[in-house]
Amino acid sequence: MADYVTIIKNQKEDLDNLLKADVLVRDPMANIDLNSPCAQVVIGVRRSGKSILCLTAFKSAGIPFGFVNFDDENLDGIEASDLDEILKAVYVVYGPVEHLFLDEIQDAPKWQLFVNRLLRKGMHIVISGSNARLLSSDLATHLTGRFVSTELFPFSFAEYRAFLKRGKPETTTARAEARRDYAHYALHGGMPETFHMLDSRGYLRDINDAILYRDILKRHNLRSPRTLGDVARLLMESYALEVSYVNIANRLGVKSVHTVQTYANYLEAAYLIQTVNRFSFKTAERLKLGKVYAVDPGFISNATGVHEGADNLGRRLENIVFLQLRSLRMKLDYAIYYYRDQSHEVDFLLRQFGKVKRLIQVCFDIGIEKTRDRELSALFEVGRKLNCKDLLLITDHENGEETQDGMKVRIVDIVTWLLEAPKEEPPQWGEPPV
Repeated sequence: MADYVTIIKNQKEDLDNLLKADVLVRDPMANIDLNSPCAQVVIGVRRSGKSILCLTAFKSAGIPFGFVNFDDENLDGIEASDLDEILKAVYVVYGPVEHLFLDEIQDAPKWQLFVNRLLRKGMHIVISGSNARLLSSDLATHLTGRFVSTELFPFSFAEYRAFLKRGKPETTTARAEARRDYAHYALHGGMPETFHMLDSRGYLRDINDAILYRDILKRHNLRSPRTLGDVARLLMESYALEVSYVNIANRLGVKSVHTVQTYANYLEAAYLIQTVNRFSFKTAERLKLGKVYAVDPGFISNATGVHEGADNLGRRLENIVFLQLRSLRMKLDYAIYYYRDQSHEVDFLLRQFGKVKRLIQVCFDIGIEKTRDRELSALFEVGRKLNCKDLLLITDHENGEETQDGMKVRIVDIVTWLLEAPKEEPPQWGEPPV
């Protein structure tokens, strides 16, 4: 039998060193209620800061807690029956704690039943994980009504600037500084540990491989690591583009389209990619795979290199806009789609309370009149069709507004929008839709 006391002691030493370090975190108390009778679940891509967020919440509150990191090679191969022995080891190392932080819990077998039992005993549980199934079938089946979830994405541009201790870009010099910060962020992304690195490519490759071969291949007992890697590569190279399972299967010579679909679902569940469906009032149409986005600009650079052509700059800009929208989705309570008909395409459609709340078009440069007319025309026409008056065009550097027949499009540069978007207030419960 494994010596779980020694394993937990060794993990505690790492934990103590981490708590002493000056690390970069978000506001933990805004997301985690440590005294809730419900499990607090923090989910997101590997190395995005989930563990630090949870640990800082405990540190800030001054609450004693026990800690188990299941992403530990010493805990590989444990059985469900070992979880009680691990809990006993926690009590030996930490004492009779009433709060427990279970890190990367998805690596433990039948963890849902274990957590549910602890909650019934009155323990306060914080969970982190790198697989979206923690937010869906696993939690819904075993912890119905007994969990509160928070999704954590890599740092946003505003959070990256907070790390740099930047002020508001109110002067010409400060605005130029913000543009330089954005240029770096757009290339290197928001994975927090890369902020101290001169070259993060090897680090990002390691995360990519851990997601593919530990979080997906091993967990799902897949027999074709090469096919998984090829599907991941093609989807990453197709960021901000509309894709189909059939085309991917044909390009790779994979006989089963279902295999490609399953692998894509695994990649999204592990937060390496995110997908957006085409908007339709018909549910069946919305469920078809649509556009794909990378979870961080750094993964784009790692997978595709750095190409300065206008098309690549535009796609990268669109991916960054998506990530900001995606990170605010739970707070602002909207669903994200894109719109396309025979005449027009709009990059993002936000739907709230059953109505189209906002239409967002993304274009790197609207300096050419033909391009400007195309982007504005799509917003005006689709806005009229869907009865949406909140129309936004995000560009690399231009600001202003355009009006047509009583409708207005606000044009805003990406830096301004990225800094103002997180300040938007969520709708209040009971507030009727406008």
